[in-house]
Amino acid sequence: METLMEKFNAVKARTVRDMVYETLRQAIFEGRFKHGERIVEKEMAEQLQVSRTPVREAFRKLEAEGLIRYYPRKGVLVRGITAEDIIEIYAIREALETMAISFVVENVTEGEKEKLFKLIEKMKVLIEIGDDEELVRMSHLFNELLLKASRMPRLVALINNYQDYIAKFRKATLAKASRKVDALKDHEEILRAIDRMDVPRAKELTVRHLKSACRECLRAITGIGPVGADNNLPRKE
Repeated sequence: METLMEKFNAVKARTVRDMVYETLRQAIFEGRFKHGERIVEKEMAEQLQVSRTPVREAFRKLEAEGLIRYYPRKGVLVRGITAEDIIEIYAIREALETMAISFVVENVTEGEKEKLFKLIEKMKVLIEIGDDEELVRMSHLFNELLLKASRMPRLVALINNYQDYIAKFRKATLAKASRKVDALKDHEEILRAIDRMDVPRAKELTVRHLKSACRECLRAITGIGPVGADNNLPRKE
C-alpha cells in the first residue's frame, strides 16, 4: 500500500496554492477587481479550475496583506491599494534603499557603473521618442542593477518583497511627462554621487527621489493632491 509520504507531492501542492494567490493578487494590482467589489470563493475556484481550498488559502494571504477584507453578511470585498498602503510602502523603501545605497557606493564596480550610465542615456532617448513601455522596463532594470551592486542579496530580497507594488507605482508615476524627466534626473544625480563615493549625498538624493515618487503616486492612484513639504505626507489616522 502506498504511504502518505509517497503520495504527497509538496512541490505540486505549493505551486497550486501560490499560483492562485499570485493570480488573484495580480488581478487586484491590475485593477481587474475594483475597490469594494465582492469576490466569491466558489466562483474563483470554478474560474481557475481548482478546488476551493487553494482559493481559501489565497484569500487568507490576501487579507493578511490588506488587499481584501472579510465582512460578516457581505463576504469578501476587494480593498485594493489605499493612500496608507502607498505611504507605508514608500517608507519601507526609503529605509531599505538608503541602507542599500551605502553598500552600493562601497561595492559597485566600474563595469556596473558604466552599464548604469548607459541605461541613463537610453532612458533619455526613450523619453524623447515617447516609448513609455520600454522606459518603465529600463527604469526597473536600472533599479535592479543598482541594488544588485550592493552585494547584499538578503537586503535586496527584502526590497523585492514589494516588487509588485513598486512596479504598479512606477507605471503610475511615469505616466506623467514631467515625472519622467524628474525621475531620470534623480537617477543620474544618485549615480554621479555614487561615482564620487559620496555616501551622504547619495542617501540624501535617494530620500528626495522616493518622497517625490510617493507624492506623485498618491496623486496618480488615489487622487490626493499636492501635499506640501516632503515631511508633510498624509498620515494614517
